[in-house]
Amino acid sequence: MKVLFAVILLSLSINIINAQTTETDTVYSATVKDKFIITVRTPVGFSIAKKYHHVYMTDGTIGIGEYVFGKSSSWAATIPANCVIIAIGHIGNWHDKRPRDFIPSDISKNVEDNFGKADKFYLFMKNELIPKMEKKMSNKKSRAFFGHSFGGLFCLYTLFKPDKLFDYHFAISPSIWANYYELDKIEEQYSKTNNKLKANVTLYAGGLEFLNKVLYSTRSFYSTVTNRNYAGLTIAKNEINNANHFSIRKPAVDKIFEILKNK
Repeated sequence: MKVLFAVILLSLSINIINAQTTETDTVYSATVKDKFIITVRTPVGFSIAKKYHHVYMTDGTIGIGEYVFGKSSSWAATIPANCVIIAIGHIGNWHDKRPRDFIPSDISKNVEDNFGKADKFYLFMKNELIPKMEKKMSNKKSRAFFGHSFGGLFCLYTLFKPDKLFDYHFAISPSIWANYYELDKIEEQYSKTNNKLKANVTLYAGGLEFLNKVLYSTRSFYSTVTNRNYAGLTIAKNEINNANHFSIRKPAVDKIFEILKNK
């Protein structure tokens, strides 16, 4: 009987170790002065003895988050075994909170209660969220970040901060046009005092995104940054034919995970 009980316990332990696990927590940011839903998914066979890419993403409860975490069996991404997903979701009215947290206004200072406070969201990630995650999971191989639309804009915004929080940046349909092309102004200011930009960046835009300014502003940003010849920068642009602002999410996320799987 004792042997049987031990076998059952061993079997349960193996199942727990081999299961893909998802943990959700509510985190308050003293910087943003708001709460966020943080969803962490560890892969099958997760072990503290292995190194993993810590993949941060925006919109954990909507849009790309629904695909990454499997809203349905037909709408579920395949997460690589070498990645831990750390998704940030808003609580309450995300229509107002996304422009607040993802749109920068470093130069224009065009700030309102629910607009243009990307600098504060950045500090939340730098000083609060990332230290919390890495205290919990010290087996980091690299940090990656991806976001869609305003989240893609924020992804690119992090490039021009001095801390270099992320090793890989993936911007899906980034809203570079937002706040009167504030990101372009930030990049231009950065270029005046910097000839280095240590980053690995991939841009995604849909071939049908010519009506929402995304396609052209992404092309322009790519051209400008490429022509700067920043030392240490690796940048690629991927235009997905016949994809619009919403249908691009699945193929872009799949491509991101394929890249990380081989890193």
